[in-house]
Amino acid sequence: MNRVIANPLTKEDFAPFGEVFDTSQFNGSAFVQETFIATDDAKRPVLQMVRVENVAQELTIRQLETHPFSSQTFLALDQCASLVIVCKPDTSGRPDVATLKAFVAAPNQVVTYRRNVLHHKLTPLKAPATFAMTMCQTGVGADTIMHDLPQAVTIDIESAS
Repeated sequence: MNRVIANPLTKEDFAPFGEVFDTSQFNGSAFVQETFIATDDAKRPVLQMVRVENVAQELTIRQLETHPFSSQTFLALDQCASLVIVCKPDTSGRPDVATLKAFVAAPNQVVTYRRNVLHHKLTPLKAPATFAMTMCQTGVGADTIMHDLPQAVTIDIESAS
């Protein structure tokens, strides 16, 4: 089993996968640019509220997801840090575990995954936690595709603390 250390999330390190918007870095109002970038097939903007009641003490992941039609954005509503896990695809489009990266998003960081980016589901580091999620959907399904990892990966969260 592979082990990956989670590092603090930075805009620069996450740039190949999406956008990080720091809510503590602006006054007044600001636009989070990549929030609703989608193909012409995904015409339905969605705002979903997600509440997580429990968190695992040790995180072992076996699947990642992609969204072929839209970017996906998460905003912590109750100031909870979360785990952000991404990886690049191999030549066949499956997860390349050797490129897997784990980050700890601070409560003030809004995270947008670009369309087709392989990522793990929402993973807050404390519970209960409430997040707002936005994306565009087709209305006919296939908006989320699950990808099994060739081998399980354990994420080391303690080292990032």
